[in-house]
Amino acid sequence: MFFALPDNDNDCLRALRLLHERQRRRSILDMEEEECHNRRTRLLLLWLCAYTNKKPSLRDILSLEGMWRRDRRIPRIALLAPAASPWMKLCDSKNDQALITLTGFDHAAFETMLNLFRPLFHAYAPWVGEMDGSQHKKLVTKNKKQQSVGGRPRLIDDRACLGLVLAWCRFKGGVFILQGWFGFTGTPANVWLKFGRRMLLKALWANDLARVRVPTDEKVVTHMDIIQQQHEHLPDVFCVADGLKISFEGCDGLSTQSMFHNGWQHGHFTSNLLVFTPDGRIVVAVLNAPGSVHDSTLAEWGNVCDKLESICERTGGECCLDSAFASCNVDCLIKSSDDITKAKNAHEAKQAKEATSLRQSAEWGMRAMQGAFPRLKDKMQFECNGERKVFLMLAVMLHNIRLELVGLNQLRNVCIPAWSRDAQHMVEQH
Repeated sequence: MFFALPDNDNDCLRALRLLHERQRRRSILDMEEEECHNRRTRLLLLWLCAYTNKKPSLRDILSLEGMWRRDRRIPRIALLAPAASPWMKLCDSKNDQALITLTGFDHAAFETMLNLFRPLFHAYAPWVGEMDGSQHKKLVTKNKKQQSVGGRPRLIDDRACLGLVLAWCRFKGGVFILQGWFGFTGTPANVWLKFGRRMLLKALWANDLARVRVPTDEKVVTHMDIIQQQHEHLPDVFCVADGLKISFEGCDGLSTQSMFHNGWQHGHFTSNLLVFTPDGRIVVAVLNAPGSVHDSTLAEWGNVCDKLESICERTGGECCLDSAFASCNVDCLIKSSDDITKAKNAHEAKQAKEATSLRQSAEWGMRAMQGAFPRLKDKMQFECNGERKVFLMLAVMLHNIRLELVGLNQLRNVCIPAWSRDAQHMVEQH
């Protein structure tokens, strides 16, 4: 098809305007026709959902452009390759400050954890079942030369997977923030994140630096001496305890929702109970209980009172906690109280005042864990495949191993200030 322009300039401009107007009208008609078709399609879907008593999903109602605009994944074309990602640049820089900011661990501590994580990373695969990373299977090997049977080679190495898990604990919000750091698209990032959490939990479960275990009798006596140096009227206290509420989204179903709803704080929570020693370690932990459970009830369910009572019978060590544990009537528990008028003598009055001061150290322990891993302060999703329980157990063990390998803990810095001094200061003192 040919279009010949007139010789006159005015006629030429008039013809161009006419052509532009025809194209504009044609595009408007096409858009109206497409919108009418989409409207009829949406009405048909709504009618079918109403007829079958099914709730329409957002994907059924929106157009293709609407779904693109609401998709929060970053495509591969907009990302760097995992081998050239900002994470690899940061990891290869050997800068401790940068790695602590992103993961919470310096390079020496990261290498220690990587040596525990690497064998499990190469021994298991996440692509099992629904291929969402929540399940894993041991790789089958034919011989020493051939690593695995079938499958494509991994674009992610053990350093990136471990860094992804640790960085996720340090961030709040969606996973798409980490896609730019590690060069992963949405689905692989979620898969390797779930797989990495489980492998890291397996790696730390048997490690002495990360395990949650009751201290030995010698350690209990040492902790008692440390606390007595600052609180002379509490010579037998070796630990402090407090409850921790972690919020998450509401769920469907009135019976399930009522278990996790806490009327005092007007939200959905999980109840957790943590026991700290003056060196900052978590020695007893009861995790992932419904938010409606009281702290004293949680202490009974988790046999915390029985464990502390057995320690008290052997060593005389006691635990300091707040007045919320009113129903726990055990002799080894010293409860703080702002009302010192109930004291029978001057010694009990001073003991109650110092118990209130000492119980504050439990808040320092909570702040150390939540400050190191801000994901605990984020509102978690409600799910039933164990992700919340895995993360809570992992956060406790990461707190313990970070305490030993990195430090940076307010509870330890206050109770044992000598451990916070650098090597040069210790050399000058001696």
